[in-house]
Order: sequence, then structure tokens, then C-alpha cells
Amino acid sequence: MRAVAGAMERASWRTCRNTGAWLGLLFFHALKKRRGIAIDNIRQALGVSEAEAQRLARRSCQNFAMTFCEFLHLRAASADEVRGYCDIQGLEHIETSRARGHGVILLTAHLGNWEIMGARAAQEFPLTVVARPTGNSGIEAHIASVRQAAGFDVISKYEPGRAALQVLKNNGTLAVLPDQHAGKDGLLLPFFNRPTRVVPAIARLAMMSGASVAPAFGVRRTPWLRDGRIIAKVAPTWTMEKTARQNREAAVLEGTRRTVQELETIIRAHPDQWLWVHRRWRGEKMDEVLEAMHTFADGAPARA
Repeated sequence: MRAVAGAMERASWRTCRNTGAWLGLLFFHALKKRRGIAIDNIRQALGVSEAEAQRLARRSCQNFAMTFCEFLHLRAASADEVRGYCDIQGLEHIETSRARGHGVILLTAHLGNWEIMGARAAQEFPLTVVARPTGNSGIEAHIASVRQAAGFDVISKYEPGRAALQVLKNNGTLAVLPDQHAGKDGLLLPFFNRPTRVVPAIARLAMMSGASVAPAFGVRRTPWLRDGRIIAKVAPTWTMEKTARQNREAAVLEGTRRTVQELETIIRAHPDQWLWVHRRWRGEKMDEVLEAMHTFADGAPARA
């Protein structure tokens, strides 16, 4: 990690992309199990051929490795370097929502380069990111140092929700990446017409705080190796109205379904830039989803 990090800190953005492209190919060919997961996910979600699924999976691995190398460069990158590498479109949506005084929740995903987008966004407004810590303390310490240099704060996904609410109470901007499997506490919903568990945190936080939700994704320019810079696109915001206690769970369900729709739209537009190697679908059944949706519609706080 130190060797690669040191090399990437001294490298140019283009060298980071080229190095990442080769590392991604190595990752794709060496890790048979992860390759199989990605190809199967793509075929079932997008309905493409085996050859097309392999192509998208390969490019997805390359994008992930490119993102990793670019992330390592962030610790040495100047503010001007970051600004020149990532352009933000739709910043006025954040500014308008922050003027309301209730904070903003950035709905984003592991797509394109989310870390570069975060570093660029932190130049415009206070930013806190909800992230899952790694299991290796040494690697986690290095990741923390890169993010600190990039200018944004981090809250562990395992911390109590009070920390996230405090950010919004202070009219801050909170970035949440709800595109990975949520575990047993997630809501059962269709994602690409396949049942899976989805993080309901965005809808709950928006309802409790009054914060606006801003879909924002850092998409890579093409062709990747010749350009590869990031365009961070911020869409118009939406809000969650506070409802009576008996209707809250149904409202959270609807808000989470909107989150899923936002994710599906951006992934369909850039399928080779999403992290398909993740086990996003884990054997949940569609009849369980239908039962859960009926349960929430009745106002009961069930999760199965």
C-alpha cells in the first residue's frame, strides 16, 4: 500500500489512470470468483449477452482500479489540480437548498470516481461522508489521511444516527452511498427488478431533519485513458415531508424507492462505471418484497 501510494502521489492524473487500467485488468483476470459475480450481476440486471457482460465487467474493474490510484494521488494533489480534474455541474441546486438552513443529503454511489467528486465538492461547501471502515487498521489510517488532505470529514456507517443528524442540523452537507447491500436491517425492494435489501437512511434522515436530497454522481469522461476527468453532476433536489407517526414507515418506503430509481437511472446510463463485483443480490425472494411492501403500506415497522 505504501509503495503504490508513494508512486501515485508523485504521478500525474494520466499515469494514475493508466496504472489503474492495468491493475484493473489484473484484478479482472486473477480473481475468478469476483469476475463471476460481476458478470452474473450484469447479465441479470441489464439483460445483455455474455460477451457484453464480460466487457462491462472488465471495464468496471478498470474503473475501480483507476479510482483507487487517483484516490491515492489526492493526498499530494493541490486544490487547483483537483479543480482542474473535476468539474461540478448543478452546484446551484446545493446552494439553493443550503439557503433553506436544513442541510443537504448528497445521494451518490460507487460510480465513476466518487472520491474525487467529494474532494472537489469540499472546496465549495462543508462536506461529511458516511463510509464503511476497512478491516485493516494500517490501510484505514492511510485512507483517513487522504480524505483529511482532500478536505472532507468522515462518519463511520456504524456510528449512531445522531452524528449524521448533527451534520444536517448545522446546515452541513452529508454524502451517503446507499448502492451496496444493506444487510438484514435494510428494506426489501426491487433493484433492477431483482429483490435486495436497500439502505433507508436517506429517506429517514431527510424526514427527520428536513434536509433536501441532491442526487450527485461523479461520472468519468470518455475516452478514459485520453481524458478520464470527472464531471460531477448534481440533479435538482427533493425533500421528504414529515408525516403522522402511523404513516412514517410507508413514507420511508416511498422515499427509499425513489433512491433506488435514482441509482438505477445513473447506472443504466454508465454501466461500465459502477462497482458490479459487489454481492448486491443475495438470494432474497420477490414474494418477500411484496409482503414487505404490503406491511409498510399498512404502517407497521417491519423489515422482512
